[in-house]
Amino acid sequence: MRISVSDKIGDIMSNYPELYEAFWESGFPCGSAAELVDLLGKDTMLLTALRVKDINVELFTSMLNGRVDCQCQMEGLAYDFYNPDLPVNLLVKTACPISMLFKDRLIETLRAHQEQTGKITNTFIVDGCHAPHAFEKFWEPESIDELPDIIMSMSFDELYDKRFIDKYVSRGYFSNILKGSEQAYSHLDCMDESYTLNAGLAMVFLIDEKNLGDLPVPRKWEDLLNPIYKGKIIAFGDEFKEIFEYPLYYLYKEFGMESMRKLANNTKGIYHAAKAAKLAGTNSREAGAIYYLPLTFARLCENQNVSIVFPEDGALIIPIAFLIKKDKIEELDYLAEFILNNYGQMCADINAAVFNPRIESKIPEGIRLKWLGWDYIKSNDILAIGQKLRQEFHQAWKKDIGC
Repeated sequence: MRISVSDKIGDIMSNYPELYEAFWESGFPCGSAAELVDLLGKDTMLLTALRVKDINVELFTSMLNGRVDCQCQMEGLAYDFYNPDLPVNLLVKTACPISMLFKDRLIETLRAHQEQTGKITNTFIVDGCHAPHAFEKFWEPESIDELPDIIMSMSFDELYDKRFIDKYVSRGYFSNILKGSEQAYSHLDCMDESYTLNAGLAMVFLIDEKNLGDLPVPRKWEDLLNPIYKGKIIAFGDEFKEIFEYPLYYLYKEFGMESMRKLANNTKGIYHAAKAAKLAGTNSREAGAIYYLPLTFARLCENQNVSIVFPEDGALIIPIAFLIKKDKIEELDYLAEFILNNYGQMCADINAAVFNPRIESKIPEGIRLKWLGWDYIKSNDILAIGQKLRQEFHQAWKKDIGC
């Protein structure tokens, strides 16, 4: 079924829920198909929604249909590009806002390589950045040969499991292919021998000036722990009101476990960043005064009396990295180039910090970034710490809200 300008948003999202990403990329603050329908109304025609944003109707509709066609191709991806009986060349996990665009471009690259060489790139695509998959326990295989040649990562995920680091990463099987370059943000200690830190979502504050009232604007991460902000903060989490641990690592490293309880005491609600950007500046009961979230989403907020604050001690980095086996760099150079440059540019286009010097960042010049540090990551059981941080936060938060 072809999408037309007279189709209703509810019908489009019902048939093709993955297309919400196309709307997100065009400035609609939505983190899911359901949020897009809630934002625009299920009976709103596509034509009406696009005219409100002054978006070229013909081009956008053509793009939607192109993605539908590509999705049909993707349904055959397992047959065309993934053979469970062969070693995996590439395991794909991408930043959610650009996952569909990445897959579109990746398919083009894989097909072109197959046409030129006659070789299929055995590719396993993880369906969503938090989705379970067949390779997620990277520390279990007995041999490095059982692991994918290139493993893409999104956030502090299973690639940072200490068991995997101790068993494989620390033994020098992987190599950072940005090593030796004049890396962007070279003042950060973000260069590792094994991990290639391609980009990173930058965590900032979004301030609702009206709801903040006479309270001072927070300028540093430690300020979020100040009891003057009790009930004023909207935390970064998922649609199930579970807090994401990524920024918690930084608070814990600097201010200890007590910072979890202090943050929880100040937290009014926990929302996905897309919903937070939609709430900020509104009269909704769910709205807060201070939001911390990725700049990617903060810049989607178009409501009045809302401002972005870059913390003076640095916007926290949520890593977008990958590992490539040292002995596969030459053979898979076409994939490495695609991830570094094409994917790197996609990350820059959603306001992520990029560490490839060939790509220009859209983060304002002079803005400080804060990186957790490779020494800290490798000397600690990050995943176990993350679980403990979430538990401590939620225990204090539920107690504070009377649950």
